[in-house]
Amino acid sequence: MKLLSRSCKAGKYDEALFFLEYMVGKGYKPDVVSCTKMIKGFFNERNVEKAIRVMEILEKYGEPDVFAYNELISGFCKMNRLDFANSALGRMRSRGILPNVVTYNIMIGSFCSRGKLDSAYKVMDQLLKDNCKPSVVTYTILLEAHMLQGGITEAMELLDDMISRGLRPNMFIYNAIIKGMCKYGMLDKAVEFVRSFKAGGCQPDVISHNTGEKLVTEMVSRKCEPNVVTYGILISSLCREGKVEEAGNVLKMMKDRGLTPNAFCYDPLISAFCKEGRLDLAIEFLDYMMSDGCLPDIVNYNTVLAALCKNGKADQALEIFEMLTEVGCPPNVDSYNTMFSALWSSGDKVKALQMISEMLSKRIGPDEITYHSLMSCLCRDGMVDEAIELLVDMESSGFPPTVISYNIVLLGLCKVHRIQDAIELLARMVDKGCRPNENTYSLLIEGFGFAGWRSEAIKLANALVRMEAISEDSFKHLIKIFPVVDAYKELPVSV
Repeated sequence: MKLLSRSCKAGKYDEALFFLEYMVGKGYKPDVVSCTKMIKGFFNERNVEKAIRVMEILEKYGEPDVFAYNELISGFCKMNRLDFANSALGRMRSRGILPNVVTYNIMIGSFCSRGKLDSAYKVMDQLLKDNCKPSVVTYTILLEAHMLQGGITEAMELLDDMISRGLRPNMFIYNAIIKGMCKYGMLDKAVEFVRSFKAGGCQPDVISHNTGEKLVTEMVSRKCEPNVVTYGILISSLCREGKVEEAGNVLKMMKDRGLTPNAFCYDPLISAFCKEGRLDLAIEFLDYMMSDGCLPDIVNYNTVLAALCKNGKADQALEIFEMLTEVGCPPNVDSYNTMFSALWSSGDKVKALQMISEMLSKRIGPDEITYHSLMSCLCRDGMVDEAIELLVDMESSGFPPTVISYNIVLLGLCKVHRIQDAIELLARMVDKGCRPNENTYSLLIEGFGFAGWRSEAIKLANALVRMEAISEDSFKHLIKIFPVVDAYKELPVSV
């Protein structure tokens, strides 16, 4: 198994197949994860026969799962062997393994890429018959196929069907529709469609720069003056590409043409200035917004608050925070989370805790970030028992602790050398059905080492590397930071 795993990692799939054949010949059961990697590897090398051989071994001596079959079906589809893909789908069903949405997406995508929309819809019908819910990816594949064939009406019907199923369209879908409309000269419809973005809860700030420019250029050439929406698209796309000065010029241009920018025009600029650390300009643009009669929303203010706090300007952030209610934009849970962390980190713990108290008095419920921020701050100051109490309170408040929640407290326990408590918390975490991740294990190894449990740290590290629970990169990182370097000389760098 160790040799097979090494061969897979090194991309030596012929060698891996040799070890697989030898292993099953000795009566050992093949590992489904390694076999899946080999199937993918052989298809990447365009070696269909050997990919099939791996699956034959897995089917005969092991237990293939939906992921292994998905890799096989995907490989067949890429090699234009749709008959083999259908055969694999049949074998999968005969073994009682139900296809998942990924399986169907592979098949639908394969037919769509060949222009066989009728066949793709037959697969879609089977998906629905099997009570498998289509995903956003399913609709994206079908919608893009329709747009390539000029089927704007069909694409819009798909969009409606998707929304009716409770799925939220992403920007890949919006981009496909916009580009299709531009391609077929339907500029008025494109602009009208963009106007509907906000109503659908999607910010069009990831429409490609080329699409935005095309809309503006073609509208001007047709003597159709761009409106606030089209200018907003261009500003947004320029900001995404880091061209903030050009975006500012577009804003000035639209004002010179007598248009009043709206929040959609200002939002990307404020975010871009914050990202670049140009906070004075971000605050200045908030003032511009208000002078244009466009009131900033809490998202704008939270962006500026977070940037100020990140740059060590908690006092300035507090000034803005305290005037939010006055300007008709009361703070939300994100605002309080930002200010709490900043004030605690700056040493004003009393004011930080007052933030939490004020938030609760205003009936603004805490979220996961609130709990994580509190626990992290408490652990940083050695108040681990209080952090553990919050972990319990978190669950009773309807927020089941995640692996991040447990890792925060585990780190706190390890820092104060309460290793036995950390082990007990790990056991409780597993009992609750929360699976540890690589960071969890690395924290424990570090904790063992810093607490002086040298042999235990060595044993744990060795076992976890063998189980591939921690990567070699993490292992090497642990070697560098471990306080007793000599101890790690006993550990092999690769196993």
